[in-house]
Amino acid sequence: MRRGGVYVVAGPPRPAKLVAALQFLQDGVSRGGRGLLLTGARASDILDMSSAWGVDLRPAFQNGKLDIIGFREDFEMRVLRSAEPDEALSELSSLAPPDIDYIAVDPGALLLHGGVRTLLGRAFLDWARSHPATVLVTLSIDGMELPSSAEWLIQSTSGILLFDQGENGLYQVDLRHVLPEGGEAAKVTLQLTAGRGLVTPELGLSRRSSDRLTGHPNRLLFLSLADSGETDLEGWARGLFTTDVVHEPIEAVASVQEGPGFGCVLIYASRVHISDAVHTCRALRPLTGAPILVVTDDAIRSSDRVDLLEAGADDSLSGGVDIRELGARIRQAVESGGKPAPKWAREKPTPLKGGLVDPTTFDKEIRARLEDPWKSVLTLLHVSWDGDDLAQPKDALLAEVRAEQGDLVLATERGVFALLQGARRDAAAAFLGRVRRRMESEGKETETMRSEVFSHPGNRQGIIELTASLVAPEAPAPDSDTGGGVGSEE
Repeated sequence: MRRGGVYVVAGPPRPAKLVAALQFLQDGVSRGGRGLLLTGARASDILDMSSAWGVDLRPAFQNGKLDIIGFREDFEMRVLRSAEPDEALSELSSLAPPDIDYIAVDPGALLLHGGVRTLLGRAFLDWARSHPATVLVTLSIDGMELPSSAEWLIQSTSGILLFDQGENGLYQVDLRHVLPEGGEAAKVTLQLTAGRGLVTPELGLSRRSSDRLTGHPNRLLFLSLADSGETDLEGWARGLFTTDVVHEPIEAVASVQEGPGFGCVLIYASRVHISDAVHTCRALRPLTGAPILVVTDDAIRSSDRVDLLEAGADDSLSGGVDIRELGARIRQAVESGGKPAPKWAREKPTPLKGGLVDPTTFDKEIRARLEDPWKSVLTLLHVSWDGDDLAQPKDALLAEVRAEQGDLVLATERGVFALLQGARRDAAAAFLGRVRRRMESEGKETETMRSEVFSHPGNRQGIIELTASLVAPEAPAPDSDTGGGVGSEE
């Protein structure tokens, strides 16, 4: 709060607003300031309530650091009958000298609600702005919107704090407007607990957006989408965290829906199950505020990591995961909390052509993708070998490419070409390794197999020249020793 500002705490008729006012005063006197409470309750009742909520104002009241002033029982009737309703402020001025640092008013409805009292309300706000103290006024309203008769408060105060209690019992506080300009609107979540007052929720919620429940930081939900058996990560997770292991995405969703028990969700997925991990992230993200981490020992493509982040994953690790790094990332993610799926996520792209194609289509597709910023990350492979059996590497490449993601295969007399959509050099190397292992498992010869790797955007020109030569065979093939993105594996 800005020192000397005037703030209104508005919300349904529940105790949170009064507790906020009491904590505001307690914080002020604990800093060495003087406080004053203008209230409709008796001083003894206020002191008893403050103690019950864990906001002990009795010492400050007894040593003169806090004054408690009551409205007269006939205050409302006197104001309504008075020709000059702001006359009541002259008495308040004598009771609140300039050396008062913090002033709270509960209930503020006696001063701020509509009808004739609007005149008093405007006069009171003028008085509060002229007083050097920071002033906080409570106001009971229905719902999370100010009534139209009170909209003028937004332009007359430094801030409106709107309290609303959700079904989970927690309060969302929405700071709607701040003066002077430059203040930041915000949302936070608070828990009202007897003996402690308004505090950070025990479930870890304190976020500036809609609330999604998190749980204990040491409890982990492990979704294993491995191809077979228990992974070593499962054993590690069980030893370090209180871990629940599930093996189906629907089981993960059901586990999260049962309650806010998990402090983190860890998804382990093999390369072929990355799309399942994406769908799981998208399903879990609205259900939990816990961070979601996706881990795979396989080399995945940059497009896969983009899909995971856009689906709501907070982090991803791939390609031989270091256990110590994973542990550090989990602890950091739990401390930071999960994030909502980014609003800038792109629309679902139109399906790309994939599979086995002819030279003209191959060249056309590559050129079109190079001009599209979302599709221009790709790698072109040229696989050749000694021998005339084109079917050997062609079948192996077709088996390993992801046609549904837009991967293309072209077989020519010069060898077999594969376009890996969204793949960079490391993913291309892993892809070639899988092709070799598949051919060897089928008893096919790989000793004379050779490969060239052209990665975009590192070697755009090399890719264009190569694809052009496939359409016009008389054109010379590009020199694989030129252009920073070209490499050779034999």
